[in-house]
Amino acid sequence: MDEGQVLVGVIVQKDKDELLVDVGGKSEGVLPFRELSLAIEPKELKVGDTLEVMIHRIDEMDGTLFLSERRARALKTWEKVIGAHDNDEVIEATVTQVVKGGVLVDLGMRGFVPASQIRRQPVGNLDELVGQRLRLKVIDLDHKRHRVVLSQRLVLEEELQQKKQELLDTMEIGQIREGMVVRLADFGAFVDLGGIDGLIHNSELSYARIKHPSEVVKIGDIVQVEIMKFDAEAKKVSLSLKHALPDPWDQFSDKLFETNQVVAQVVKTTPNYLLVEIVPGILAMVPKGEFDGSVQYNPGQDVDVTLLTINHQTRRITASIQHVADVPLEEIEQYVAEVPEVVDAPIVEAELEAEVEPEAEPIEQAVEEAPDNTPESFDAE
Repeated sequence: MDEGQVLVGVIVQKDKDELLVDVGGKSEGVLPFRELSLAIEPKELKVGDTLEVMIHRIDEMDGTLFLSERRARALKTWEKVIGAHDNDEVIEATVTQVVKGGVLVDLGMRGFVPASQIRRQPVGNLDELVGQRLRLKVIDLDHKRHRVVLSQRLVLEEELQQKKQELLDTMEIGQIREGMVVRLADFGAFVDLGGIDGLIHNSELSYARIKHPSEVVKIGDIVQVEIMKFDAEAKKVSLSLKHALPDPWDQFSDKLFETNQVVAQVVKTTPNYLLVEIVPGILAMVPKGEFDGSVQYNPGQDVDVTLLTINHQTRRITASIQHVADVPLEEIEQYVAEVPEVVDAPIVEAELEAEVEPEAEPIEQAVEEAPDNTPESFDAE
């Protein structure tokens, strides 16, 4: 038998702080409790149990074999770690200790995970991780010192990219999807669809005119949205909330008729026409000659209007604040033709802002820094 040889032995005697193990060939070796790995509780071992051990040292005087279970396990684990690195496999390990720059994990041997490689976002309190299991990939190996540096962030990022691709592969224009509002901007709301953030522009949040998305949604809201368009390569998605809601034209069209007098709200003013909202989501145009040009109208102001013409097919409505008898209908229709898009809230296409995540430390940098950040106790004994 030689030093460094790994054998399977049977416990034949248990003493206060060591075991006597039969390793075959009519040979027995001494296995001190300190040479057991952390995963084994000495008090649970009993005579007849089998252990995989390494011949750590052979006494030159009497030939006594000194055994180590933890070294045998570390050697076996090292081979497993090399295989996981070569095959780009995920391995699991439990956090055992917080050290400078990161945490140590138990792989059967010690492994180091830099703080920047634990999650996609910075970790506040590393002490909370002790006892937790991490899913890791090997990012650096020191064959001479049997040293390994691992990353969970790499696993999480790869899984996120896979989830995004699976989502894009099943996405179709016109689909209704459930998502959660995760961020608000002046121009719209971002919704997490389950791996990809889509943008609902303000014009697609509501049939009514709004100035800020907070008028309709708030962060954390679960919403049903329609897929308007998406770019699978750029992973950009445009969404609509209002298309998943009841259409106000379907709700109110039977209540709108010519000569009907209603209270409307001014939403836009120009020298040639006013744009007013007669019910939420339905706009009407007041052409020049149907309002007093000497009066200052302001957005948000309530005005009494009379509906002049209603075209349900094109969804165009003209109205009057101050009807002038000598203005012929042909002139009103001319104004309608000149501003064909003012009756419906225009759909404004907006580029999806790139989500800017906190800049994470590159994996290469983490690997370079790992040796300096790792205490002496990190090295496999």
